[in-house]
Amino acid sequence: MTGQTRPRSIPPGPKSARCGAVITVALLLLAGTAWALPCKGLSVNTGDTEEDVAAKCGEAMLKEQRIVKVEETDGGGANGSTTTTIDEWTFDFGPDELMQSYRFENGKLVEIASIGYGRLPDATTDTCRNGELLAVGDSSRDVFLKCGEPLAKEPREDKVIETTSGSETCRTTVPVVEWTYRYGPDLPGYTIRFENGIASEIRARKFGE
Repeated sequence: MTGQTRPRSIPPGPKSARCGAVITVALLLLAGTAWALPCKGLSVNTGDTEEDVAAKCGEAMLKEQRIVKVEETDGGGANGSTTTTIDEWTFDFGPDELMQSYRFENGKLVEIASIGYGRLPDATTDTCRNGELLAVGDSSRDVFLKCGEPLAKEPREDKVIETTSGSETCRTTVPVVEWTYRYGPDLPGYTIRFENGIASEIRARKFGE
């Protein structure tokens, strides 16, 4: 486990023309991407709605939602903005089936990923060894699969990331949340800070904190 913060400036989210290069890079963090995978024997494809996927796959093990806003301004004062609602659903169909992750933008499925064979996290056991198996750059999904449901999920102030290219400025606002784990009243714990779903800091919590 590390307590060092590594600021991240490549949040995944909407792909606007001038900000696309900043945002698209983060999608490389997701491995095993596919564009059509079976869900309980039914085909799920990009372009499906959330209602379509829920009808085919049932209830997800993990659901997360983030809202990302991108504002663009050029030297002439012209500006534009886009707001994207990102939903990520994770399904675990058991140890003999591949877990699947579905990423929606504004209610439409845009990405499907196979993320290894299923296993339900045991909330009573510290499977991530008091944070030692975690790393900056883990997604919130990765942390959930390693550690289970946190004791607390606390939203923090959104982070604004500003990039400039010539006379053009892009401001991307991403959500920030902190998850805290503790496995007993007499044991230390740890808190993970996520910026747009990616761990940017992991810090230990002393006794009684």
